[in-house]
Amino acid sequence: MGSTLSRKIVRFWTRNHRRVLLVGLDAAGKTTILYHLRLHKTIPTLPTIGFNTEAIAFHGLTLDLWDVGGQDSLRPYWRHHFTGTQGIVFVIDSSDAERLELAKAELHGVLSDDQLHDACLLVVLNKRDLIQGDASDIVAQLDF
Repeated sequence: MGSTLSRKIVRFWTRNHRRVLLVGLDAAGKTTILYHLRLHKTIPTLPTIGFNTEAIAFHGLTLDLWDVGGQDSLRPYWRHHFTGTQGIVFVIDSSDAERLELAKAELHGVLSDDQLHDACLLVVLNKRDLIQGDASDIVAQLDF
């Protein structure tokens, strides 16, 4: 397991151009994160219908960030964006306890896709400022 992860990280960081996909349920904060990374400030956003893309320079790398809408009707189309993706940022609204199981199911669905077997994964527990408690409780529920 460790050597497989190491190979994935080496492959991810040895090229100068990366394709990174931001996915998660609707209203998780994907678009806010995208534009905060791009503009270095938080701006008002609207629900994403389809996708947004931004290229970001980061320590000599170019990250092509794809923010894909998370509404129920759009989730089946996520897989069309998987080809060539080297990194996945899965965003979870940690203040939405009612939909944590759904987020977990979608995360596991993304992880089971063969097109992403070499992709690196970052899970972001967003909106932590809106709840009390320990993030480790949420992480434990994700069953990694």
